[in-house]
This record gives sequence, C-alpha cells and structure tokens, in this order.
Amino acid sequence: MAAVVAGVVVVVALLVGVAALRHSPDRHPGSSAVAASASIVPSAPPTVAATPSAAPTPSATPTASPTPSSTAVPAYTVGGPAPSPAITKDYINFGAQRRAEMGAYALARYGSSDIRIDPKVIVLHYTCGSTYSSAHATFESDAPNMGVKPGVVSQFVIDKDGTIYQQIPLGYMGRHTVGLNHVAIGIECVEECPSGDAQAVSAILHRKAQGESLIALVRWLMYRFHIPLSDVIGHGMANDSPYFKDLQGLTNDHTDWNQPQIRLLRAKVTNGQ
Repeated sequence: MAAVVAGVVVVVALLVGVAALRHSPDRHPGSSAVAASASIVPSAPPTVAATPSAAPTPSATPTASPTPSSTAVPAYTVGGPAPSPAITKDYINFGAQRRAEMGAYALARYGSSDIRIDPKVIVLHYTCGSTYSSAHATFESDAPNMGVKPGVVSQFVIDKDGTIYQQIPLGYMGRHTVGLNHVAIGIECVEECPSGDAQAVSAILHRKAQGESLIALVRWLMYRFHIPLSDVIGHGMANDSPYFKDLQGLTNDHTDWNQPQIRLLRAKVTNGQ
C-alpha cells in the first residue's frame, strides 16, 4: 500500500513539473514575440490601410479638376496656351533721357511718373509707310509729338514679310495711343495709308506672313498678360476703352483699325488662323 501511495506521489510530482515548464516565461522568451505577432493579426488593417493608400486615386480627381474649368476657356487662352512667336529685338535708344521724358509725360497724363506697365490692353495700328526701316527711324528720332517729348513709339512693329521687331523692352510704356499708354501694348503693322481703313487692314490680313505673325503675337500677349479678347482693340476704338484716362482731357483722332476690322481680327485670333 505504501508503495502505491509513493507511486501516486511521484506521478503527481511529475505532472506538476511539466505544468510548471509549460508556463515559465523564462523558457519561452519568444512567447512575447509570438504575442506581438498575434497582435499584428488584428492589425492586419495594414492590409486595410493599404486601401487608403489607394486614396491617391481619388485624389487624382482634384488634379483633373482643372479640366472642368478648362471647359469655360478664359478669353485670354483662346485656342489654348500660346507660345511666343519669333521676335527680333531692334531697340531704339531708350536710355535715361528718353525714360525721363516718358516719366514726365506719364505724370502729366496719368498722374504717375512710373513708366513700367502692367498691360491690360493691346492696341493695333498701321504705320502709314511702306517699310519697317522708316517706322523704326521715326521711333528712334524722338521727335516731339504735339509739341511734347518723348516721340511716338509702339512696343512692336510687324513688317510685311512677317518679321516681328520689338522696339522697347516689354513692360515699359511707349507713346502710341492717347489715354491708354499706361496700360497698353502697341503693335504697328507696316502698311501704307490707302483710301480707307478697310482696305489697309484687308491688305495686312491677306499677306500670309504678316497676318500670321500678327495673330501669333496677339495670342501670345493675351496669354502672357491675361488680356481678354475684348481688350484687343484698334486705335480707332481707344476712346471707348474702360481703361481710357487722360488728365489733360485729350482724345484720339486716329481711325486705324476700327471696330469692323477688329472683329475680323478677333475671329482669326479665336480660330487660330
């Protein structure tokens, strides 16, 4: 009987020892790691979190949002972004003296001697001469106009062969249109003064190279300075511009590029022709 009891005691002791071994953290240092990896299983949301990272796909929608706005194309982007045409810089002498003259003119006419401009308007002219060289020489001469210096000058002249000549640095005031020089870029097209405006403009637009250069320059200036098509005007329309201002009460008496001719040009600018 004693032997049986002793055997039972031994068996119980063995079972207790095995149980102690199975629950000892010292014997299973990796058990915390296992617990950690078990905690990762609930965190399998990383797999779910991967779905949010697909959120860039929805966020691609904001990127595409310009497309809706491009449906209503701003007036200055007719036909899309416009690259700069080839421009030949043939500056007149626009040094300190002429800048000072321009500053005095600007102060008298617009109330500020600052000759830098933020263009809002494009004004079209023609030279009433047959060559570019004669127009450039007139601008270079700095001859008084209406008894006052500086002399007249537009920012650009387009020759009959389509060459675009820049006369003064872009962003500076030229004297080409009463009441608008402080906000306008002037473009001269080489053309004689025939019997009427319609005939002159028709000749300009029907010269392939000159007409194409004019349209390309207008579109680029519109795009660069955010000028709407309604503010592409002719010299003959200047007095009616909302930007018109002359502190001395002067107005324009020129009739080049009147409204019917500007309508023709605007149609070509819109169609990219």
